[in-house]
Amino acid sequence: MTGLPSIGIFRKGLYSILAAPLWLLPGLQGALAGSMDSTLADIKLPPGFRISVFAEVPKARSIVVGKPLTTIFIGSRHGTIHSLRDTDRDGVADEVKERASGLNVPNGLAYLHSILYVGEQTQISKWPVPAEFDTALPIKPLLPVFKDLPNEFLHGWRYMKFGPDGKLYVAVGSPCNICDVKGIEGTIIRMDPEGKNVEIVAKGVRNSVGMDFHPKTGVLFFTDNGADLMGDDIPPDELNQVTKIGQHYGFPYLGGKNVRLTGYEKKTPPADAVPPVIEFQAHSANLGMHFYRGDMFPAEYKHDAFVAQHGSWNRTSPVGYRIMRIRFDSAGNAKSKEVFAEGWLKNGVASGRPVDINELPDGSLIVSDDYAGVIYRISYDR
Repeated sequence: MTGLPSIGIFRKGLYSILAAPLWLLPGLQGALAGSMDSTLADIKLPPGFRISVFAEVPKARSIVVGKPLTTIFIGSRHGTIHSLRDTDRDGVADEVKERASGLNVPNGLAYLHSILYVGEQTQISKWPVPAEFDTALPIKPLLPVFKDLPNEFLHGWRYMKFGPDGKLYVAVGSPCNICDVKGIEGTIIRMDPEGKNVEIVAKGVRNSVGMDFHPKTGVLFFTDNGADLMGDDIPPDELNQVTKIGQHYGFPYLGGKNVRLTGYEKKTPPADAVPPVIEFQAHSANLGMHFYRGDMFPAEYKHDAFVAQHGSWNRTSPVGYRIMRIRFDSAGNAKSKEVFAEGWLKNGVASGRPVDINELPDGSLIVSDDYAGVIYRISYDR
């Protein structure tokens, strides 16, 4: 697919109005009409790996896996939260339930001590009932723990995760394509589970929709989506590393290691701006990430990271729509990137858009897809 009909419209300045309905892009329609068998057959993985459909979940986004019962919770940008259970452990969910509806973009989910936390556009709440207690219960009432998130549409969906320090880390996107930000916009913040002691962990962040902590070092890594409307090949998307609380990551001055963003070419970026540890292809839309902790995959995958590339919307030829593997050394440093799973983009037409990645106790990965409306399971046959 070349020359998306909608590209010209976006470049005439209606970015903030038209960027949201990604599933309506011309040229992507009809991809879901084919069977999932056909989609799965197109996915290429390294030898020994297998992909299957774990569950059908509409508009599936963020994933958290509960303990000890392995109840899986799925957020969305469409008001709903679902829960999944694979009670017979056959690799397919036999229980799929809508547990909440009518919420304000409940994209972000996190889990601590059996309590489910929900990140909506304007607030973070918790469900006081132990989340795995009874899947017949609706997820309500939600009790707010932090109410001061910016009420901005663009990049207003939250991504969050509890760190090894027991604090809740929350990505707060910049409410624009390229602009000056204020307050906690364009940051990653952290807080106590009750919403107290809020501090900025990273600033100069355009829009992070994925983070995880290295299993060995505890260091935070996060993805960041580069600016749009600067052409097909700049600026790159990023994988960043937090080595000191409060570091600046370049936005709105820089994209990637050294690309000056439109309107800020003559403005001086912070002298201590931190460059990304990995640059991804521009517009590939790197979202959820997960460090592999299990034992199902070959030993060489241990503590490497997987990143979901949601795929481009404003590029002449689409890119992304795949899962990347980031290789790390024994000291916890990111060394290289490579394609792990691809095939959701065929002849310029998308059949799926990976969003988030998590891991089941058996060491298999589960991947959400908000376009195909499914959760995949990726396993390895020893």
